[in-house]
Amino acid sequence: MTLGERLNKIIEEQNISKAEFAKRVGITRNYIYILTGNSRPGTERNKDISPMLAKVIAMEFGYDENWVLKGDN
Repeated sequence: MTLGERLNKIIEEQNISKAEFAKRVGITRNYIYILTGNSRPGTERNKDISPMLAKVIAMEFGYDENWVLKGDN
C-alpha cells in the first residue's frame, strides 16, 4: 500500500475531508492533495513525508506511526 493509499484510508475511516485532515495535522490542502492524489502518474515523486509528520498523523488519528510512514505494522 502506498503512502497516498494509507492517507486516503485514514481520511475515509475518520470520515473527514482532505481539507480537514490537512488542517488537523498542520499542512496545506495542496500538500495533502499532492500526497493522496495522482498528480504525477507513474511516479511517487514528492510523495514522502517526514517521520515527524507521520508521528503527528499517528497521534492525531490513533494509527501506528510506522504504518503511516512505511506501511509497517
